[in-house]
Amino acid sequence: METWDMLLHIILLLLGCLLAGSLMAWLKQSPLVGYLLAGMVLGGPGSLAIVKGEAHIESIAELGVALLLFSLGLEFSWKRVTGFGTTTLLAGAAQVVVTLLLGAMCCRLFGLSTTTSLAIGAMICLSSTAAVLRVLIDRGEMDSQAGRNSLAILLVQDMAVVPLAILIPLLSEGGDPAAIATRVFGVLLAATLVIGSLYFLMNYVAVRALQSAAFGRNRELTVLLSVIVGLGATWAAHAANLSPALGAFVAGMFLGNSKFAVQIRADVASIRIVLLTLFFGAVGLIADPVWMFKNLPMVLSVAVMIMVGKATILLIVLRLFGKSRGVSLSTGLCLCQVGEFAFVLGSEARTGKILSE
Repeated sequence: METWDMLLHIILLLLGCLLAGSLMAWLKQSPLVGYLLAGMVLGGPGSLAIVKGEAHIESIAELGVALLLFSLGLEFSWKRVTGFGTTTLLAGAAQVVVTLLLGAMCCRLFGLSTTTSLAIGAMICLSSTAAVLRVLIDRGEMDSQAGRNSLAILLVQDMAVVPLAILIPLLSEGGDPAAIATRVFGVLLAATLVIGSLYFLMNYVAVRALQSAAFGRNRELTVLLSVIVGLGATWAAHAANLSPALGAFVAGMFLGNSKFAVQIRADVASIRIVLLTLFFGAVGLIADPVWMFKNLPMVLSVAVMIMVGKATILLIVLRLFGKSRGVSLSTGLCLCQVGEFAFVLGSEARTGKILSE
């Protein structure tokens, strides 16, 4: 596809996302729903077929995912984590593991392969940070017990994205246990080298550069450095045959403990929003609205099963960790949906041929 034709398709997709996202915001829904619908209507199978070249668009849009994970790492600090309490954090970890395994078991009962079942379990164990924060802020419940529990579990889920993003490529390669163990060792060794290199570069090069007078006088240099760090770490992880998510998250985490974290997060926000919007629009290009309408009873049944299942798991787990019934139920209802990172993991699984069309 010609460069200018591709640019036109990107503009049309972003315009569709703008209109559909505005409509969803007017209806008091997440704009992400609008972005997905825009992709489905403009370029999905059985749609208007106005936008084409989804493979090229998705490649560009994946950079938005990298910057999302980079920004997520900037918000991560041990002080913030420990402030939620060990009990709630352990409950969050238990929820991720239990939901993943039970989700995989349900998929196996429906006849799916083990690798496909584990990938789907990984996708549904996460919740939407963006959606939950919006609800809590609109209701003024950020500092309530249920709100704090929800935030703590969301933080654990966000941290779990990185190992889950490593798990998906391992599942796609398959092999006997010995071969898988060898690959895991190789991944851990490569991860150690990449993380060590990023630690040195972030703490002794990037931070000192940000402290220099030249960067203080020129805001555009800070923006450039932020983008180079986020995307450079993503490329480094990919070059080491690791998940790009790992490199982006770790780089953000190391810079997140510096005093420049807030400024860097603001610097990359605009670029991240554009690329992420493009990513969700590109995900919508894959979906088939005609198929969904024809299979609406099954689609709705699966959605209800997931939401009821996750709410029940959270209720039981939080009760076991000593939380009251009301707080546990409120937290379960907050987190029973599936988050946007499911599309990131689903894209990885589709690339690795774990998930079929």
